[in-house]
Amino acid sequence: MTSNSDADLLPVALRDTALTVADLADKSIEKSADDLKMTCKAQIAALNAELKAKGYAPDVIEDARYAQCALLDEAALNSFDDEERDDWERRPLQLDEFGTNDAGEALVRRIRERLQEPTPVRPLLSIFGAVLDLGFTGQLALEGGEAKVRLRQAIDARLGIVRESGDDDSSVVVKATVTRAWTQRISPLAGIALGCMTVGLVWFGISGWLDASVARMTH
Repeated sequence: MTSNSDADLLPVALRDTALTVADLADKSIEKSADDLKMTCKAQIAALNAELKAKGYAPDVIEDARYAQCALLDEAALNSFDDEERDDWERRPLQLDEFGTNDAGEALVRRIRERLQEPTPVRPLLSIFGAVLDLGFTGQLALEGGEAKVRLRQAIDARLGIVRESGDDDSSVVVKATVTRAWTQRISPLAGIALGCMTVGLVWFGISGWLDASVARMTH
């Protein structure tokens, strides 16, 4: 692996995925499953290229891609209804990318295995943390309400991060949804103008959240 700073990784690799997850959380936005899958595959390919260019080991790249894929699959399933949801569940993104359909359990297992390594791969752990912050739950939903919190805290501990009281990174998706919902109440023309502004604000909100995550990780 190269000696690049961890701060080079997270904002570039996951910003588009974070914005996609925010869009999926907004029920007012019309979505096409086919278009979404193409977008997701492009984002996974971009992450793969980014990490390869930085010289990370193949197993690290695979775990990062797997985490990204698991997040996108879960976000899609939570967003779609009826036939589209059934279709996505039958052929999720992970099946196309990895030939498996158990990311809800497997990603949690991979995270826990990485946490046990004597010398953790810091950028990979930060990606895992970001995926949890953006809403991935998987089998943790069956392990009790505190399971996800404990896993996130375990990642922070390995990264040497101390969070301030009330620090909730996952709120970035909720804020995006609330902001867009407000724009539905105004005139169509004003809605278009404010919609463009909203996209920018959501983008910068996500960017700021990711940058803050990196700042905690590197200090």
